[in-house]
Amino acid sequence: MDYHLYFHNDFDGIASGAVMLDFLKGRGDKIISFKPVNYFAELRKKWPGFKFREPFMLVDFMYHPKAAFWFDHHSSTFINKSWQEDFVNDKAHYFAPRFKSCCSAIISHLGKQFGYRPTRLIKELVKWADVVDSASYKSARQAVELKEPGLRLALFLEGCSDASYRKEIIKRLISEPISKIVKSPFIARELKKLDNEAGKAREFFKNVSVLKGNIMLVDTTKTKFFISRYMEYFLHPQIGYSVRVERAGGDYHLSVGKNPWRKNRNALNVGKLLSKYGGGGHEGVGGVDRKSKSEILKITGEIIEYLNKYG
Repeated sequence: MDYHLYFHNDFDGIASGAVMLDFLKGRGDKIISFKPVNYFAELRKKWPGFKFREPFMLVDFMYHPKAAFWFDHHSSTFINKSWQEDFVNDKAHYFAPRFKSCCSAIISHLGKQFGYRPTRLIKELVKWADVVDSASYKSARQAVELKEPGLRLALFLEGCSDASYRKEIIKRLISEPISKIVKSPFIARELKKLDNEAGKAREFFKNVSVLKGNIMLVDTTKTKFFISRYMEYFLHPQIGYSVRVERAGGDYHLSVGKNPWRKNRNALNVGKLLSKYGGGGHEGVGGVDRKSKSEILKITGEIIEYLNKYG
């Protein structure tokens, strides 16, 4: 059977797409279109009536009952109460919030339900998806320097806004090691640019960041440089949370994260907190979008106040 693939436009979503492609290839099925999706403003309102090309597979993104295959691990995945009440895990639909990445959840489930056995390349991909999506870096330094091939690919995907390369990367991930992919001409050139910007970004960081109690607020809309989202933890290891304002296409994006290297982290769920504003995410990280900067700054102020009081 031919399927259309919809995947979250980040490292875990792309890795999850690669796993599904490898799984289908083993069954003699195909993916005939690749469509990245993201949490743009007002998406939750439009999601029930979203126009998918069918039959479709949806991975690492909000639940939709029309999906032939669906996998996700975000705690905020169900936007409709009745969908959540009616949902039951089955062979082709699996909600797995205990997994570090959607990619690892898919491999576990497909193995149990279909006997799927990942290749060495897929196992390596899952390892890095777990690290990137759960921020399971050994240190803030590792997260900022990004020397390993898996982390280099994650850097490219975050720093390159051209979505057309996602399809090519998904296809290559099932047949080539990540170390070879990141050395391909276009990706290598983009990574070199990002590396050159990194030194300047570290110097410029103090101009776009401000400490507000236990929170570091970073406004990357004030700079053209790519600034690692772990820079604040590297330079200010004592903070509890990072709150970022960014551009995301035509929208403004608010990203909130807990410091993964700070001990005695509390039970506050960032994803659920941001779902109140139409966003979502995980226990330790989440995001929300708005069309105007004034709207996103208003939410930012409320989130910072809440985190300093209850975080």
